[in-house]
Amino acid sequence: MKTVLTILTLLTITISSAQSIYEKGMEKAFDLWKNKQTEEASNLFERIAKAEKDNWLPYYYVAQINIIKTFGNKDAKEVEQRLAKAQELLNEAKTFSKGNAEILIMEALLNTAWVAYNPSVYGMTHSSKVETLYNKAKEIEPHNPRAILYHAEWKMGAAQFFGQDPKAFCPEIDKAIAYFEKEQSTIPFYPKWGKNEVKRVQKNCN
Repeated sequence: MKTVLTILTLLTITISSAQSIYEKGMEKAFDLWKNKQTEEASNLFERIAKAEKDNWLPYYYVAQINIIKTFGNKDAKEVEQRLAKAQELLNEAKTFSKGNAEILIMEALLNTAWVAYNPSVYGMTHSSKVETLYNKAKEIEPHNPRAILYHAEWKMGAAQFFGQDPKAFCPEIDKAIAYFEKEQSTIPFYPKWGKNEVKRVQKNCN
């Protein structure tokens, strides 16, 4: 009996220690990102991903950083490399968490980045992917504020492109705001970004 208790105690200590290392690493990566040291943050998230092996979150955040870095970037080679890498990372994340709405939302943003980078080349092929990914995410999590907000922004952009009124999608933004207020998660470092982007998207409603 004493041997069993000793083994269980050692296992508990080992698991707690691993969680502590993971949490400290993630906190450090977020601090770097917050202080605009994005490359350092990306590298740390990637190291954590390789160490954790079966955790989708570090892969997700490396992908997010790479996607964000492409918007407004005029370096074609860098944009293509970052988006290709982001897709590989999200594919890896999906192997650990299937049917994950947050990963689908990030993949929709990735395809949006391709369209923004070169509309004449990727507009036709990737626009339908964006729509499909957001719809799938909302099927899985109908109250996900990121899915609702960024899908509304996407549809507003499409409406403006085709000479239609983007204000038709403003009620979706109100829904997103309400869901942001209610959003909760017990999983450490679970995605909760997007609320600070509401005002920017709302400008389309003025």
